[in-house]
Amino acid sequence: MKEQGAEAFRLHAGLSAVVAVVGLAVAALAPKVPEARLSAVIGVALAAVTGAVGLVLKRRALRKDLNAALKVVGVVFGMRAVGVVVGLLWVVERGLGAVAFVAGFFGTYFALQWIEVSYVMAASRGAAGGDE
Repeated sequence: MKEQGAEAFRLHAGLSAVVAVVGLAVAALAPKVPEARLSAVIGVALAAVTGAVGLVLKRRALRKDLNAALKVVGVVFGMRAVGVVVGLLWVVERGLGAVAFVAGFFGTYFALQWIEVSYVMAASRGAAGGDE
């Protein structure tokens, strides 16, 4: 069963990496204004970093139980909320595009959140013996 959990983690970590790379590519190529481009890249990078931390924390919590994983969901949400506020203040202070930052962050965040939820469900299902 540990092998199934490790396989599920690798799969979901790989999906997260693909989302981060695609997000960075879109952020670097889509905006026409350089300031917006930089803001979008910062937003995507911040979402990707918090997503990676979130996935690792959820993996560690799932080794304990599902309740621990649910607590980690709250912790990661708080971490992301602080990250969005700090990142948004940073880009606004430098005169960069706030809308591009928000679009980059949340565009990436929503995809990563889906991957994280999918991982928790797959790992908990495997731990319960539902995955054969």
